[in-house]
Amino acid sequence: MEEYLSNPLVLLPPEPGKPLLLYLSVMDNAFGCVLGQHDETGSKEQAIYYLSKRFMPGEAKYTLIERTCCSLTWIAQKLRHYMSAYTTHLISRLEMLKYIFQKQISTGNLAKWQIILSKFDIVYITHKAIKGQALADHLAENPVDWDYEPLTTYFPNEEVFFDREDIAESYP
Repeated sequence: MEEYLSNPLVLLPPEPGKPLLLYLSVMDNAFGCVLGQHDETGSKEQAIYYLSKRFMPGEAKYTLIERTCCSLTWIAQKLRHYMSAYTTHLISRLEMLKYIFQKQISTGNLAKWQIILSKFDIVYITHKAIKGQALADHLAENPVDWDYEPLTTYFPNEEVFFDREDIAESYP
């Protein structure tokens, strides 16, 4: 526990030559994503960037595939400096998303978004159960609004702290 607390998780810059991992979660009214990369060993993922956003009222009326493409386009534009320099593995549970990268779409917003996304080297990967997806899901469920206020924490018993003690023995 002490080791974990003394080395908090931080966002790291990407390492050249390694693909990025983009976990995407799209809900009815919001989306969230985590951009990461495997560490030197290839067994652990490191976070590079987090994003979440509420859909505008018109965007919230889109179908799931449209909301997903809309959010992916927004993410690609916000993270352009990362995604234009690296291959990005898009990891999502939405199976039909792979067709956006494989087939030409002729009209509508999907065609516009497909053209924008074609500028990036995005490889779609389907995963059913993903540990890293939990954070993207959390960000989508709790998006940041424009009137964001930082979380203030209040711990009334700040002097209470124990580490690896069995407190049941202290109390009869």
